[in-house]
Amino acid sequence: MADAVNPIVVVPDDIGGSFKSSPNIDRIKTIATVAFHAQRASSEAELIERIRGATVVLSFRPAFTKFPKPVLEGAPKLRMICISGTGVEDVAVSDATVRGIAVANVPGPSNRAVAEHCLALLFAVTRSVPAQDRAIRGGQWKAVQGIELGGKTLGIIGVSGISSELAPLARGLNMTVISWSRNNDAARAAAIGSRAVPLDELLATADFISLHVRLTDATRHMIGDSQFARMKRGAIIINTARGDVIDEAALVRALTERRIKGAALDVFDVEPLPEGHAFYKLENVLLSPHCADHTSDWTEQAMRFFLAQFERYRKGEPLVNVVKKELGY
Repeated sequence: MADAVNPIVVVPDDIGGSFKSSPNIDRIKTIATVAFHAQRASSEAELIERIRGATVVLSFRPAFTKFPKPVLEGAPKLRMICISGTGVEDVAVSDATVRGIAVANVPGPSNRAVAEHCLALLFAVTRSVPAQDRAIRGGQWKAVQGIELGGKTLGIIGVSGISSELAPLARGLNMTVISWSRNNDAARAAAIGSRAVPLDELLATADFISLHVRLTDATRHMIGDSQFARMKRGAIIINTARGDVIDEAALVRALTERRIKGAALDVFDVEPLPEGHAFYKLENVLLSPHCADHTSDWTEQAMRFFLAQFERYRKGEPLVNVVKKELGY
């Protein structure tokens, strides 16, 4: 294809330089001009300026970099957006399709990384690891009583590739795993090592609840006041999915009133988390900066996928994992 002869690849959000430092990027540089931007675009106008001449965009932090219709219109040469993850809710997929822009995601490689981060959050919050570290550095030597995971119940909301990795890890700790998903298929739940239950039962019986659903109109704020009211007083909720799946105001109320014991969050309504947010003042919430999939192993897998995808594009071959609006993203 003509526009693939001298392609320009733009990484508009290589925060931390993970893609620029990848060994695989040298292969791409031999067949394309590559531009990296190490800071988040401060505005939609700045993002448009970054990708104006791009043929292909590789987005490393899709939650930070959004591609609504005006951004797509500002990049007339754009032919492919490759999202280094699964979720594409921040891309105007229908508008991209109309404009002849293929939107591809990279499902799979980050599943293990995110599942392990869920486990890390579980350990950190149940054993108060960050708080005790800060206390020691502040001159205090005071142990905080923790909670053991063995024998407890993990409730997974959303049977997915990530939860299929998380469930065996939890079972390896002698946890009971229950799950709920949109179709709540018992066989699918059993395949990942969980037992399908109604959502109300999961909320009422799980000691820990981990969210693994895509953000859609149906899942936006699916966890709110009424759901927190059904949870155990000692429950802890973990969110590595999308911030909007939880009603943040309701979560703040639940944490402040001690209706649940705590929360561990890797995703938020607004990212980065704004100054003065209520979460900063709450001791029973653990925060991480949307980094669940941020491992060197995952980065290299994503880069290898993108390289193969990019070479298909250059040769005019069919792309893989092209997202269509009707798929329900």
